[in-house]
Amino acid sequence: MTELTSIVSIQPSIRAAHYHAYSGRVKEKNRFGYCFAFHFIYKGTGTVQMNGRSYPLKKGTLVFIPPGLKHTFHMNESQPISSYDMYCDFFTKKNTIQHLYFDPQLDFEPGLLTESKPCSELEQLTGITQLSRYPELIQTFIQIVRMNRLDIQYKAEIVNSLLYSWILQLVNLNLSDNIPDYRIQKIIDLMEQYPGMNPPYEQWLDMCQLKKSQFYSMFKKMTGLTPKECFFRIKMQRAYATIHESKRSITSIAEDLGFSSVHYFSLQFSKYFGLPPSELRKQTKVASVSYSIKDEH
Repeated sequence: MTELTSIVSIQPSIRAAHYHAYSGRVKEKNRFGYCFAFHFIYKGTGTVQMNGRSYPLKKGTLVFIPPGLKHTFHMNESQPISSYDMYCDFFTKKNTIQHLYFDPQLDFEPGLLTESKPCSELEQLTGITQLSRYPELIQTFIQIVRMNRLDIQYKAEIVNSLLYSWILQLVNLNLSDNIPDYRIQKIIDLMEQYPGMNPPYEQWLDMCQLKKSQFYSMFKKMTGLTPKECFFRIKMQRAYATIHESKRSITSIAEDLGFSSVHYFSLQFSKYFGLPPSELRKQTKVASVSYSIKDEH
């Protein structure tokens, strides 16, 4: 079993840090990082796509992206995004400012990839965190980016110490903001057990002993999703696993998951995963045949 690394053992250093005004250029899309990245949205609105999800961006949003994760930034043309960006090594410093690549087959250089270790605190940070209520964290982050541009004595020691302290504060904030609530967890467990049901919201409110506004607010705070979005994600993940692991028909799977028609199910599945369920089934069959041929040899 892989041993987890504690967040306190990291030794962060900065490869590159700057203020960036997004313009929709090619280098803001379909990109991968050689190292860990923080993006603090200073102004504007938009989205970032990664991990099969689209995260909303607005002033005060902090994005954390681990190395090797494909991501794309989209901006609102009427309110373009500007951000303070920081690209970091957490375990072993690499003497390079290179921090992005765009095609794993063509321009990826293995020697530039940062060292990574399994760390649950870092995994929980992946995605977005709202810092609007924490101006001191915002100011420290901006200060680190600006100080990294200066030519001063002991710059690396000062900047790296500030960054280490800031990351621990961020993790502490993230942990305290996302303590699981047993009432909400109970509802998520029911969604997992019965993904084909029509959501009985009134029953759930009674079970939780919460008003509708409280329930939605607590659910969103704990999961980052509305109950409807969470239930939909569970359905999609169950559909993917069932198509991949069984020979059941697409129609049967759609019915079990409560979709009104296989056509509607296919549309939703395609939007979510980027390919129709029939194509996933074909790929699964091809992979299965390929593995059997290998086994025979």
